Amino acid sequence: MHQPVWWPEVVAAADRRRHVTGLLLAHATPTVDGGTLRLEFPRPDLVAAWHDSHAVAALDGALAHLGWGMPVQVVCSPAPVVSGG
Repeated sequence: MHQPVWWPEVVAAADRRRHVTGLLLAHATPTVDGGTLRLEFPRPDLVAAWHDSHAVAALDGALAHLGWGMPVQVVCSPAPVVSGG
């Protein structure tokens, strides 16, 4: 039997997702509140990239594998308050 023609593309996509998950998590500040893992990103584009990449699936799998399965909440840090002067 031969591997499917589309297999290399699937492998590459899976690798990108896993790699992207780590890159994005490097920008997140994680906290746990009430049994929910909260990932706070400093910029909205990182939040969008997180959702677009489906990185949560890789994170969910890693959490479950390590025995820490919990819901994940992704938020953007509030903009710093700048006072006039």
